[in-house]
Amino acid sequence: MKNDSNSKKLEDIKDKFAKILVDVITDIPESMHSKIENPDDKVKKLIQQAGMKAATLSATLSIPAGMTGVLTSIPDILAVWRIQAQLVSDIAATYGKLALLTQEAMIWCLFRHSAASLLRDVAVRTGSRIVIQKLSFAAIEKLLQKIGLQVSTKFIGKTALKAIPVLGAIGNGAYTFYDTNEVGKTASAYFKSLADNKVEALESDPESPNTEQESSSEIN
Repeated sequence: MKNDSNSKKLEDIKDKFAKILVDVITDIPESMHSKIENPDDKVKKLIQQAGMKAATLSATLSIPAGMTGVLTSIPDILAVWRIQAQLVSDIAATYGKLALLTQEAMIWCLFRHSAASLLRDVAVRTGSRIVIQKLSFAAIEKLLQKIGLQVSTKFIGKTALKAIPVLGAIGNGAYTFYDTNEVGKTASAYFKSLADNKVEALESDPESPNTEQESSSEIN
C-alpha cells in the first residue's frame, strides 16, 4: 500500500513539474530594462543579482525528505524558475532584443546547460552559428514534459540531503546560484550574438503567437 502511495506521489510530482514549466514558458515576463550602448557590465550585475535572489529563496526552503516534501516545495521551485525567466527577459531587453525572446528561446536559455540532449529540436548548430527553431505548441508541450520528467527525477534524488537541514539549505542555495548563473550566461551569449550580428526576426507564424523565428546567430 505504501509503495502504491509513493508511486502515485511520484506521478503527481512529474505532472506538476511539467505543468509549471508550461506556465513559465507560455508567460514570458516583461522587462523594465531597455537597450544600452555597453550592456555587458550591466548584464553581469543582473546575473549576479538574480543568482543571489534565487539562491536566498532556495536556501530558505524547508523541504522535508521524501516525495511529500517535494510536492509541498513545488510552488517555491516555480518561484526560482520565475526569477530565472525574468533574468532572461531582462538580458534580452538590455541587449535590445526583447522582441526576439520567443518561447523556444526561453526554453533554450533556461535548460541548455542542464538538458542539452533534449533540445535537439530547439536549436540547430551550423558551424559557429545556431538557429533557434520554431516549434508547434504541441511540440513545446511534449518537450517540456520530457524536461519536467528529467528535472523532477533529479530533484527527487536530492531529497535525502534535505534530511540534514543546514547542509540541505547550503547545498540547495549553492546549486541554485550556479544554475541561475548558467541560465544568465546562456542568455547573455545568445542575445549578445544577436545584437552583434544585428539579426532581425523573421515573420512569425500567425497560428503560433509569440513564436517569432530567429535567424542564425553566433554562440560563444
